[in-house]
Amino acid sequence: MNRYECLELLVPLITDHLVVTSQSGQRIEWGSLSQHPGNLLLGEMGAALNVGAGLAMALPHRKIVVLESDGSVLLSLSSLATVANLGIRNLAVFVFDNGTYSGTRISEPTATRGKTDLELVAKGAGIERSLTVREAED
Repeated sequence: MNRYECLELLVPLITDHLVVTSQSGQRIEWGSLSQHPGNLLLGEMGAALNVGAGLAMALPHRKIVVLESDGSVLLSLSSLATVANLGIRNLAVFVFDNGTYSGTRISEPTATRGKTDLELVAKGAGIERSLTVREAED
């Protein structure tokens, strides 16, 4: 399943959620798929998880969804530990991992194209409900 297909599945599930995206392709794709008034389409790499966590803490009655990329999460790995240690319950994070820093003219591989597994990194940071999804049925 590619990112666009995954986002298409999410669109009808987003009701009164606030949605924060990072700089990558999911920002563009989500913006074209969803005209939801709760969209916060950030243009900064490595910030969506932090902004989403802050919103979740400030607005505990709201559901916050973060659409991140592998490169952005790798840029701010400490955010995973912060989210885990704060025990934020109203935050869902989707990390789209294509193994590439694809925003550059010459795409370079991220660490996830090698030995790094973001699910295991998240679990190691204390985020127990972490899983890798490859197919829509999952």
